Amino acid sequence: MDTNLFSKINTTISVKENDFITEEKFQKIIQSKDTETLAFILEATPYHLSIDVLENPSQTETSLMTKLVNDYRWAYAESPNDKIVTLFALRYVYHNIKVLLKSKAAIKKDFSKLLIPIGIFDIESLKHLVTSLHSDTLPDFMVHEVESIWNEYETFNNIRVLDVGADLAYFKHLKLLSNELDEVLSQVIVAMIDFYNIITVKRGLSQNKSHGDILQLLSDEGSISAKEFIYIVENQEIFVWFNKINPSLDSIFSTYELKMQDATISSSELEFLCDLLLYKTLDQGRYNVDGPLVLARYLLGCEFEVKNLRMIISALQNTIPYESIKERIRPHYGS
Repeated sequence: MDTNLFSKINTTISVKENDFITEEKFQKIIQSKDTETLAFILEATPYHLSIDVLENPSQTETSLMTKLVNDYRWAYAESPNDKIVTLFALRYVYHNIKVLLKSKAAIKKDFSKLLIPIGIFDIESLKHLVTSLHSDTLPDFMVHEVESIWNEYETFNNIRVLDVGADLAYFKHLKLLSNELDEVLSQVIVAMIDFYNIITVKRGLSQNKSHGDILQLLSDEGSISAKEFIYIVENQEIFVWFNKINPSLDSIFSTYELKMQDATISSSELEFLCDLLLYKTLDQGRYNVDGPLVLARYLLGCEFEVKNLRMIISALQNTIPYESIKERIRPHYGS
């Protein structure tokens, strides 16, 4: 990958990043005592969240996602390599495939409101694929995966097959993508897949699921085999695994490493740790002028900002104190 190709978009990002919510404004947001105060702060941001919008959860979500959709459209239009954008956008593609498969299975139910227009493959192409199990425009491996998922659904007549099948197809696609990205971004993909497996095993064991049932949910695209993930969790070796995929000695991970060592880390803490690791991995691009890490870091920042605002707004509307969600707030851009 020619890193010099990114000079133009990286310069643009240095301007666009001024649209991120600043640390000062973020502190005012979390200190908001009511919706009116929050609206006063957020209406002047690119999210344009007025008090009327904030009082309607559906409109709030639409406003948050509209900003994110526009961020991805801009990135696809400007990036010299769309695979950097697809690294983050791909989960929306497979979310849409999942929604369309469920709509096909339900026949009379319309799930179109759940579709998210993010990704290099447009929704109409995905609709055609799911309806016909054929496509002249989408990659052959995607066609094969969707066809396999649908055939398995017809065999077992279990809607859960569509969820699991789409998730595993997503990880296969990510792994293929990693072969075309540089080492740092490939590490990001490994972390995403590995954490999914670790969290899935942990939840499965807590629900007393058999090894066989858990294995059906695991991706084979991680750094080790699916069976090894079960062994790691059962034998309290998550800390050993984490040190292999994250050799850094950054103290920011210390609290979670201690919890891994004494086997008290929760699934939600592992989800946060995954995001924290992605953030720290990409943060090395903070001062880069060339290369793809600036764009990757920017897109992750966009994702985290929406995730944080969604949590904070929901907490305020449900009179949940900020302290109760504080540990789940993702790092915000520039922090």
